[in-house]
Amino acid sequence: VTTLLQGVLPSFYCCGEGWGWFGLVVMLLLRVLQGLSAGGELSTAAVYITEVSPRGQLGFNLSWISLTGAFGAWSVASLVVFLFQTALTKEQMLLWGWRLPYLSSIIPGAAVLLGRRYLEETPDFEELVRAKAEQENNLSMERGDAEEHSTTSEAGMLHELFANHKLALLVGSLGTAIFGALSFVPPLYGAQFIQQDQGLPANVVTFSELMNYAIPALLAPAIGMLVDRWGAGRVYTLGVFLGGVVVPAPVLYWWAHVPEGQGITSMFVGQALLGLCLALQTSVYLWVVELFPVHVRVTGVSVAYNIGVGICGGLGPLVSDAGNRVLDPKGLMSAPAIYTAVFGLVSLFACLGSRVLAKRGVMQVTHIRKSPY
Repeated sequence: VTTLLQGVLPSFYCCGEGWGWFGLVVMLLLRVLQGLSAGGELSTAAVYITEVSPRGQLGFNLSWISLTGAFGAWSVASLVVFLFQTALTKEQMLLWGWRLPYLSSIIPGAAVLLGRRYLEETPDFEELVRAKAEQENNLSMERGDAEEHSTTSEAGMLHELFANHKLALLVGSLGTAIFGALSFVPPLYGAQFIQQDQGLPANVVTFSELMNYAIPALLAPAIGMLVDRWGAGRVYTLGVFLGGVVVPAPVLYWWAHVPEGQGITSMFVGQALLGLCLALQTSVYLWVVELFPVHVRVTGVSVAYNIGVGICGGLGPLVSDAGNRVLDPKGLMSAPAIYTAVFGLVSLFACLGSRVLAKRGVMQVTHIRKSPY
């Protein structure tokens, strides 16, 4: 619904300044709701797949989220935009063409709603429900005070999460932050910057973003098999190190100083390097699911994922744009490079720190598969 509504909003180009500001504000609100919904769906899907999969194939089975739901979906979306940009003139895109990708989302949206009807609850969840029911029945027979002692509902799960799983929530939120920052800042904001600086066609930039999404989507099954052999913790930590600390800053610096006439080549090479880093970070789903026990797993993963990816990653382009008004975009470290590097270090600290705390018995980082990790 939020995606469709974005496609019918008034714009500055068609409706003037007053309605344009109205459309911009409403679009920002709709994007927030859309992000929360998408984050909730992806995190819930990760929990579902984890609980129904054989323990030896968790990484491989979860890789289908990246292949079809995350980067695969972004690749298809970029392809749709690329086709419209190529087929329509710039004026047509500004006037009405930009609405078409939003409106066309009704087709896959309807297919998803139909498919959800045939999903069954996972064995872990059904066992949890049975355990809760038995506990409530037993307590209700003891002086009728079941309500005082009963396990709470969804609102109570949030209380349980913040009361007894604060450390896991903190680690999950900080650990997933670089996945959001790397997804939204260098490949999107960085590409738009080089487009403006070099005067590149919009469809070329969109196609480079398509390539950036397609690389982790296509490599996701291989990364999933690596996770099953080497462990989610090791693979994700490597992805955080490369994608948060090593690669983005040099790529963004290169893009800011690329010689005239080499913009397209540098953009595609840079997007390929970023795509390889994102491929390693597709292990994020199993890494964050492992942090939470079954009774708060869905809630914990959803909250951590939305904080890390939705907030830390979603605010990246806005903060980067504001930072480039203060810092020189062609300096040693531009605002997007600093933003990505900071969250890269934060997430790396969360990954390594959680392993140290787990060895000392302070927290548990594996609730599903102890090894490999």
